Amino acid sequence: MNSLRSRRALLLVVVVAACGTGRADERAELGLDTSVATVREVTSTVAATGTIEPIRVIDVKSQASGEVMEVGVELGDRVDRGDLLVRIDPRDVRNSFQQAQADLEVAQSRSTIAQRQLARTSTLRDSAVVTEEEYETALLEAANAKASLVRAETNLELASDRMNDVVVTAPIAGTVVEKTVEEGQIITSAMEVSGGTILLRMADLNEVQVRTLVDETDIGAIKPGLPATIKVEAYPDREFAGEVLQIEPQAVVEQNVTLFAVLARIRNEEDLLRPGMNADVEMLIGKRPDVLTLENAAIKMPDEARQLVVALGLDEALLEQKVQAPEDESAPVDDAPAGEGEEDGLPTMAQIQAMSNDERREMFMSLTAAQRNQLMQRAAEAREAEQREARQNPARPKEAFVFVYDESGALTLRPVMIGLSSWEYTEVAAGLSEGDEIVQVPLALIQQRDMLERVRSRTAIPGVSRG
Repeated sequence: MNSLRSRRALLLVVVVAACGTGRADERAELGLDTSVATVREVTSTVAATGTIEPIRVIDVKSQASGEVMEVGVELGDRVDRGDLLVRIDPRDVRNSFQQAQADLEVAQSRSTIAQRQLARTSTLRDSAVVTEEEYETALLEAANAKASLVRAETNLELASDRMNDVVVTAPIAGTVVEKTVEEGQIITSAMEVSGGTILLRMADLNEVQVRTLVDETDIGAIKPGLPATIKVEAYPDREFAGEVLQIEPQAVVEQNVTLFAVLARIRNEEDLLRPGMNADVEMLIGKRPDVLTLENAAIKMPDEARQLVVALGLDEALLEQKVQAPEDESAPVDDAPAGEGEEDGLPTMAQIQAMSNDERREMFMSLTAAQRNQLMQRAAEAREAEQREARQNPARPKEAFVFVYDESGALTLRPVMIGLSSWEYTEVAAGLSEGDEIVQVPLALIQQRDMLERVRSRTAIPGVSRG
C-alpha cells in the first residue's frame, strides 16, 4: 500500500515537473520506485517456528505386578489428583498379604517358645544341670526368633501397603496425553530391574511451551521475559500471548547453520493448545511508537552503498559524509582524545573513521607490515564487537545511506542514522525529515547493465553532462 502511494506521489512529481522542465521524463525513464519518510510505529521481532509441548510430563507406573482389571480413563481425559486411573488384579498381593499374616503368627509362636526355652535353660544352668554350651544355644535361638518376628512384622506391613498398590490414582491434576495399557494386559512392577510398565503419561496442560530454533545471529537480542506472540494453524485468526522462558545453552547445527533452542511459555486455560501443534512464534525485541521511518528497500548499509556508488560512478567522497547521531546512553564511549592514539602508536578506530579516504591511504602506507596486520586485526575485532552490540541492542543508531534527487534532479547519496527495524520499515533517527522523498536503488541494479547505464547517465557526477 505504501509502495502504491509512493508511485502515485512519483507520478504526481513527474506530471508537475513535466510542465516546466525535461527532468520529469528522465526520472520516469529510470523506472525507480520512491519512498516517503513517514511517521509510524516500528515493531521489531524475531520470528521462528516450533512445536507445542507440555512443560512437565509424568510417567505413571504401578508398584504392583499382575493383570490390568480396569482402566478408568481414556486418552485426552482431564483428571484431578487422586482419581482412579488403573486397577490391577489383587490376587497376587492378597496372597502375599495372607502369607505374611501366616508368617507373622509362626514368628510370634517361635519367639514365645524360644523365650520360654531360654528361661528354663537359664534356671537349669544355675543348678548346674545344663552346660554353658546348651545355655548359649538357647540364647541364640531366642535372638533368632526375635529377629524372625521383626522381619515378619515388617513383611506384613509391606504386604498391607501393597494391597493399596493395586489401585493406581492420579499423582497430579492434568490430562492423559498417552495411554499404553488396556484391560487384560499383564504389567510388571516399577520395583523390578526393568523399571516396570508405563501405564500412561500425564501432563498439566494449563500451561504449555513452544520449543523453537533461532539463528545465532538473532540470539543476542533474545532474553528471558521478552513478550512472545504465538499462532497455530488450528486457530489462524487468533494470537496467544506468552513470554520467553529460557535459551538453552547448547547450540544445534542443522545444514551448517548454528541454532539455539528458545522456549516460550503460554497460558492455556481454555485448553485450545495441544502437544504436537505446529506454532509460529514472534518474540518482541523492540517497539518504537511515532518515529520517522522508511521502507527497508530504501535503506542502504555502508557496504551496499559503496557497491552502488562505484557501479554508478558517483564520487566516493559521498561515502565519507556523516550525520550527527542522537544521544544513545547505551553506546560505548571512546575516551581517547582526538590527538592521541593507542599506546602502540596506532590510531584508534574513531580516529580512522574521522579520516578521509586519502588520509587513510596515506596513514596505512606509512605503517610497517606488522603494524598493518595489527591494525587490521584491531579493526576486525572492533567490527565484531560492533556487530555483537548491534545484535544485543537492535535500536542502537547505526550509520546508513539513502539515495535522493538533488536540486538539479540528479541522483546522489545522503547519510542517515537508522535505529529499530521491522519486516517492512526502518526507523530513521537522523538525517531526514518527514515527507522527504527517497529513491529506491536496488543492489541488483549492478547486474542490470542497460538499466545501470541509464541511471549512471543521470547521477550527480561533477563535469559530466546529463542528457
